[in-house]
Amino acid sequence: MDPVDIAQIEEQAFKRMAPVISHEIRNPLAIIKNSSYFIKAKLEATGGVDPKVAKHVGIIESEVKRADDTLGEILSYTRMPAPAPKPVSLNELVEKALSGWSAPDGVEVKLDLASKDPSVPADAPLLAKCVVHLVRNAAEAVGKGLVRVKTMTTASAVVIEVSDSGPGLAPEAKENLFTPFFTTRPRGIGLGLAYVKKVVGLHKGEIQVESGPGKGVVAKISLPLK
Repeated sequence: MDPVDIAQIEEQAFKRMAPVISHEIRNPLAIIKNSSYFIKAKLEATGGVDPKVAKHVGIIESEVKRADDTLGEILSYTRMPAPAPKPVSLNELVEKALSGWSAPDGVEVKLDLASKDPSVPADAPLLAKCVVHLVRNAAEAVGKGLVRVKTMTTASAVVIEVSDSGPGLAPEAKENLFTPFFTTRPRGIGLGLAYVKKVVGLHKGEIQVESGPGKGVVAKISLPLK
């Protein structure tokens, strides 16, 4: 069977499974969340909370949120709406997308935006999420260093380029970069770049990644002007 056909079959199976899995996991998560809130309220009502108990209740709350966010990421990939393109200021989109995201300690994010603000027909919410995914990935790869976000225009496209000063990609990682659920990190489910590729494809655009060990990573989204 053709690899493309296999990928399509896997994608359809994943789309059918994801809502069921999400429903079955989110229900107990909601119960855990409500129970931890009840325990926390009862402890506070007694007039004093043991710091160790408070710490572990906080861990429960943060891990429930992380699990719920993971399910949300899966559903946003499988239930991605068809893009509703409108003329978008690329510079403004990048700035707004990153205004709600905080860089980790030790990571500097620099914007190098085109002096002549490019405009492109695009679905702003979908594209903004792509920007955040690319910048977050770059920041995680760097650890401590620089992430640069650049916008530019070519004769036929607008380009968003995200580069980092990290260690670069190993050959295996580069080969599987856009494969759903492939990740080299201890946390994360490996859907971020798969999401980006899917959104860019729906916009009739392209994404390219250039890297090598010790050379950092440069990711470029190109979207047609028309």
